[in-house]
Amino acid sequence: MTNFITALEQLANQFDYQVRSVPGAVPVYTKKYGWDNYRYTSPIYRLAHVEKFVQEKFAVIHVCIFPHIDDPSPIFGFDVIAGEQKATGLFFDLSPTVQPGRKFTDLEVERSREKPEWGDIFSDHWVACRPTLKEFERIADEAVRILEQYLMKLYQEKTEPRLVIEAQNRYCRQQKQNTHTFAALRNLLGEAGAREFMDTVLFPEIIDDHR
Repeated sequence: MTNFITALEQLANQFDYQVRSVPGAVPVYTKKYGWDNYRYTSPIYRLAHVEKFVQEKFAVIHVCIFPHIDDPSPIFGFDVIAGEQKATGLFFDLSPTVQPGRKFTDLEVERSREKPEWGDIFSDHWVACRPTLKEFERIADEAVRILEQYLMKLYQEKTEPRLVIEAQNRYCRQQKQNTHTFAALRNLLGEAGAREFMDTVLFPEIIDDHR
């Protein structure tokens, strides 16, 4: 019988396949931290990161895709934290940058979760819940479908780079206020290692040369 650990690992592999299959996608060097971090850049996205942390009874997957700095597309984000038989959280959003957020799914979930204090970077349509395994599988199928559509729509519009850089950097700064993520990383990497991972791998800010 499939459990959350197996299901998360399978989904992370699917996300990774979708992202690296984009024509022209190339790996971005990522320091080894003891678990799987796959990062890429391509002609249609600036940076894509698929993180897969899998242990015997605990797993985390994190996906974040940043558009190029002159692309007004939203940021794709998907995160799940789960034990073998229970997920503590699933978060899924197309977070707006310089354009208003748009509804991207008709998913309805049970046991929804509220936005954190720093979560105003997320759209009004974000998906946040503590899913059952059956519900997770339904959301996972939808996320794979939406990611496919998202990748097809990237870089179809252009805008002022300064605006996108400002919005993407704000997204990164707000995400780095997540004390739960930092505490988990600190347990694995220590204080300095956790900060380095958040600043250089998870949510690296852009140096703005377009002022």
